[in-house]
Amino acid sequence: MRKLGIIKFISIVLILTLVAYSLISLLNNKTYAVSQSISSDIDGIDESLYPGFKEKIKSLQAQYPNWTFKVFYTDLEWSDVIANEYTGHNSGPRNMIQATSNYQGAWICPICSYSNGIWRCASQQAIEYMMDPRNSLNSSDIFQFEELTLNGCDMNAINTMIDGTFLAGHANEIANSANATGINPYYIIARLIQEQGRNGSATSSGASGYYNPFNIGATGNSDAEVIENAINYARNHGWDTLEKAITGGINFIASSYINRGQNTLYLQKFDVDNSSNGLYWHQYMQNLMAAQSEGTTLRNTYSSTNSISSSHTFIIPLYKNMPSTACSRPNGDSNATVSGDIVKVNSTTGLNLRNSPAGSVIGAVSSGEIVTRIEKATSKVSGTYWDKIRRSNGQEGYVARETYENESEYKLYLLPLSDEGSTDNNGGGNTVSYGLGDINHDGNVNSADALLILQYSVGLTAIDTNLGDVNHDGNVNSADALMILQYSVGLVEF
Repeated sequence: MRKLGIIKFISIVLILTLVAYSLISLLNNKTYAVSQSISSDIDGIDESLYPGFKEKIKSLQAQYPNWTFKVFYTDLEWSDVIANEYTGHNSGPRNMIQATSNYQGAWICPICSYSNGIWRCASQQAIEYMMDPRNSLNSSDIFQFEELTLNGCDMNAINTMIDGTFLAGHANEIANSANATGINPYYIIARLIQEQGRNGSATSSGASGYYNPFNIGATGNSDAEVIENAINYARNHGWDTLEKAITGGINFIASSYINRGQNTLYLQKFDVDNSSNGLYWHQYMQNLMAAQSEGTTLRNTYSSTNSISSSHTFIIPLYKNMPSTACSRPNGDSNATVSGDIVKVNSTTGLNLRNSPAGSVIGAVSSGEIVTRIEKATSKVSGTYWDKIRRSNGQEGYVARETYENESEYKLYLLPLSDEGSTDNNGGGNTVSYGLGDINHDGNVNSADALLILQYSVGLTAIDTNLGDVNHDGNVNSADALMILQYSVGLVEF
């Protein structure tokens, strides 16, 4: 008995060591895995590594000679960036789209049932389109890349921008706080209007006795909860006037975002700057369109004050192994059933990817890989149906499907997962169930599943939480990971 107790003790120590090592590895990878730099050498952009950037930037330089451009070498793989932004399904997506008439169909995530009012989880294709800087290297969308440090303060421009809005009469507070913190005041106004609309909302009306026009701390699963949390934040900070809230909010943005490297609208929305505390998690809001929308407000201000052609500095992020051409805009047709289907390889050997139907092989798609189906074949070529797909690294090509009528014989199967979250539909109408703790759906419960839970607990991935809560305490965290490791060596049952 004593020997058995020692063995169990050693096993638990090993388990705890593995958990600690996994957490340390995760946090280290998240925080210190890249070496980033900013350069003003536009001519030095290697087009073989970053296709399409130099031409677009040079075109803007020719059109606006007072504009200055810098490139931000993120040292991040494009596929890794998209994978980290396309996460949080069914609980709290990192990116959401306002599902209006213009943003339906392929804009909406096909594997996620999460919604908050009119807001829906954004699709991978939507994230790719909005994050690809090449789609915004034009005079309309470029201002999401503008450097947000102070470049002068024109009171006439400020008053023009806030005229007819809930900010009317507050030009001095905005200007004084912008000067004190070194922040572009036009950006401040754009952010406030983005958050509140022109007429303000419940968090800026003062009806509760407190004001939070920047919506700092405004989180929750319902409108009421979001407003309550925003007001509580204002109450805790003593923001009982709009003036105090504007000044306090500007100081918060300066210290929490701009002064830590997130000094463009794009970098505040998409945390790909590694200068402070890691990547991806420190993002101002879930609204996928926020950077572009606020950039448009900035541009409109410059246009109304005849200052678009004045001196502006832009910082353009570059990613490794991007697609050779800019990512395509999602199909917004709510009835679209083909464009943007998310599919997963259902084959033990993977698939051959070809440059054209029945053409030469250009790559192999592995078993279990998630891809986007952008064309579903309706006729045969050389006796075979060929669907066009896009891989997460941007590579496009054609894969064979054996029949058209019966999807179960197709080597890809459609997501989403079932509503219960613990089953997959294999495309042929059959449902496969997974046991408690089998996070990666491989039929086993072991350290690989524990690692996924640890990744989930620090925001690196999304998992099926119904399968992850092995200790049934209503949470999915390191305690569940530890229990899975104990289960894998026979120390516990669940």
